[in-house]
Amino acid sequence: MGTDWKVRRSVLGPEARKKQARPTVSQAKPTMSNPLWVRGHELAKNVLSRLKHIIRLLLPPILLEALRKVRNYIATPARPEWEAMPNTDAVWTAHPGWAHGSIAETQRMKWPAFLASIEGTRPFGWPHEAPTDVPIDIGAHNMIVTFGYVLGRTALGKRRISVLDWGGGIGHYYLYARRLQPELALDYVIKDLPSLCAVGQSLLPEPTFTSDDAQALSRRYDLVFASSSLQYNRNFYDVLGQLCDVAAGWLMVTRSPFVEHSDDFVLVQRPYAYGYLTEYAGWVMNRKRFVDFVQSRGLVLDREFMLAERPHVPNAREQCRFCGFLFRRVPNRTAAAP
Repeated sequence: MGTDWKVRRSVLGPEARKKQARPTVSQAKPTMSNPLWVRGHELAKNVLSRLKHIIRLLLPPILLEALRKVRNYIATPARPEWEAMPNTDAVWTAHPGWAHGSIAETQRMKWPAFLASIEGTRPFGWPHEAPTDVPIDIGAHNMIVTFGYVLGRTALGKRRISVLDWGGGIGHYYLYARRLQPELALDYVIKDLPSLCAVGQSLLPEPTFTSDDAQALSRRYDLVFASSSLQYNRNFYDVLGQLCDVAAGWLMVTRSPFVEHSDDFVLVQRPYAYGYLTEYAGWVMNRKRFVDFVQSRGLVLDREFMLAERPHVPNAREQCRFCGFLFRRVPNRTAAAP
């Protein structure tokens, strides 16, 4: 048993050595012409086919679509999360964007973690778009607390205020408002897409959800608030003008990308990392043009806010930064003619 292989080989004759020879690779492994290989290959194909059928039966459609998206995403060359694109119909309509079902479903799944993040005396700062295991982010904390400051300015001398949350999703900022200003009564209206409103209504009975632009814009509000929403409208300035008109006291536009020197241009974001299985186009606005437009509608800039979000866009003509702007209505100041 302890004899070395080379020693044993040297004392054996040729015929014995043939019997003792180790099998070659071709002898050890069946080939495509080998019946054993054919039977094994067919068996594997049948098993995989049955597994796929079982998966289709068990998994809901949205998860099946997620698996297909991940498979296709892995199979395609890597693309940046942010990319400057031309302002064309093809760019704006290539994907469902915020109407994609994975967005409302992902926000619904993360809702318990979001509720836990705002309970008790813990600091704010868990960004609800992020994975549930990320730590508190000081940039998100400052953005949320800034909203509390805006509510305080709006509520000065009042016990109750009306708020239009344009693009308010399933109601995250409504709960921020309840935690940040618990003594303040709120008439809170959330305008968003039907899929997000449906989820929001199932989770929050207090605010009013609507997907109808005309209904949301049929009255005036003490505060009009738009966080990470306006830039996704191709007719950005038309919608902004409507929001200015219904802002009786204050207008807050935040989490939108701006540049100092370039003209407005279009970005496409690919938010797969956040569980959103789609892409959406949005505007990067020239800061001066934006501020001048709002001030021409009878409001003045009261405060500008810096945000931590600064995405790198490899092919952008100018790198953008996300900002927030708080405007207030000036009594007896009329809007300039468009």
